[in-house]
Amino acid sequence: MPPPADTGGPTTFRPRLLRRAAGDPRARTAVAAGLAAGAVLFVPPLLRFGGLPVVALVVVIAWVTGKGGSPRTRLWGALGAGGITAVQFAFRAGFGSPLDAYYGYGTNRSVLSVVETPLFVGPLLGITVGGAAWLSAQPSGCGVPLRARFALVAYGGTLLAFSAVLSITSEMAEVNGGSLGWGPGQYQGELFYLAQAAAVVIGAVAWVTAGRALRPVDAIREELEDITLRSLDRRVPVPKGGDELTRLALTTNAILDRLERSTELQQQFIGDASHELRSPLAAVRASLESLLAHPKEVDWQTAVRSALHDMERMQSLSEDLLLLARLDGTAPLPRDPVNLTDLVHDLVEEHRHLRRSHPLEIRLGASGPPAWMAGSGIQLERMLRNLLSNACRYADGEVAVAVCAERHDGVETVRIDVRDDGPGIPAAARERVFERFSRLEDARARKSGGAGLGLAIAREIADHHGGTLCFTDAPQGAHAVGRLPRRMP
Repeated sequence: MPPPADTGGPTTFRPRLLRRAAGDPRARTAVAAGLAAGAVLFVPPLLRFGGLPVVALVVVIAWVTGKGGSPRTRLWGALGAGGITAVQFAFRAGFGSPLDAYYGYGTNRSVLSVVETPLFVGPLLGITVGGAAWLSAQPSGCGVPLRARFALVAYGGTLLAFSAVLSITSEMAEVNGGSLGWGPGQYQGELFYLAQAAAVVIGAVAWVTAGRALRPVDAIREELEDITLRSLDRRVPVPKGGDELTRLALTTNAILDRLERSTELQQQFIGDASHELRSPLAAVRASLESLLAHPKEVDWQTAVRSALHDMERMQSLSEDLLLLARLDGTAPLPRDPVNLTDLVHDLVEEHRHLRRSHPLEIRLGASGPPAWMAGSGIQLERMLRNLLSNACRYADGEVAVAVCAERHDGVETVRIDVRDDGPGIPAAARERVFERFSRLEDARARKSGGAGLGLAIAREIADHHGGTLCFTDAPQGAHAVGRLPRRMP
């Protein structure tokens, strides 16, 4: 028969604090140590022997109730509880406890009778010892929680302020020869307990206030825990205080915006790559199926040549995708000295000897001093090759290339200009052409046989080398301008 449900009635009600204390060794240590330290004040015979038996009793109870936790946390919890108990009884012995008169051990009764009973001092001692045990029993590698730090600062600040006021007031009373009518030295025990009570109250207020102030952080954390790859459109709540928490929430939402945008671009990139690979794969498959179905009726050389062309397209696309994956990674960039002047000269000579469907003149600007920079020679060659190939693909009859060193915005740079006399790029599309798999709905797109990755790769390489690449205004055709940081070898 199952046990009765917990309906919250008087026979089944258990406060949340007690439930947590029963299941957490650290909480059990704190609660038990605090109850033991506060309860000893109701046993007058035990106080006749001073504080040593009480300290030993608190240490033993804290160690026993901490069963289930690691030996280290049990030891530190017991030592923390015993240490603060010893400090309390040392102050009690030094200042003279108002409880002495209450128990009949003293002769003078204080006028501050409110603090002369165990009902006042017991809970105060229990809270102090329990808090010390809880803080001392921190798990290994964990620091003090933020709320506890606020409470400790408030508690310690109150006690320090009380000590300063008591010291100053005592000196004033001695200087005036007792003309004040009373001296704080007469009531050191009472004032000590009152200061502790005030420190505990202010520490508790700081604890509660810090908890309320950190509620927005909990709300942000809970929202982030629920955000997955399929719910990147969700955002964390933004507090209205206009403080650091507001800026934290805004920054978190900005990061989520970038993450959502990056995920969308990645999904689009995967879809575009799959689409680009599908066409040559389908063509190769159709060609092979035709060869197998009609081996005597198909021109084998033409079919193989067509399949080889499609395989070259797939190989080129796979190499571009691999290069983009490397550029998107975190691999360190080589810092080899690269002579861009000689590199451009070699690429221009190479493109001049390529076979084309129409005559094309490639002009190289007057060469000045060698333009050097630090980076990856392979990647920089790929960037320049893509720019030059793009210009040659769309040029009507002329391409102009120039490399020079200049000072731009106070920084020494290497400027690369690549011009063609083709149809050009509309101003509104000059950034879109650098997107991956981007094609324009004009003559440039119809004449293109690429996958739309050449300019995207060139822009990525320029960015990785700390430079820029863009298209600017031109009287005719397109004009690409790249700037890379210059570095003398």
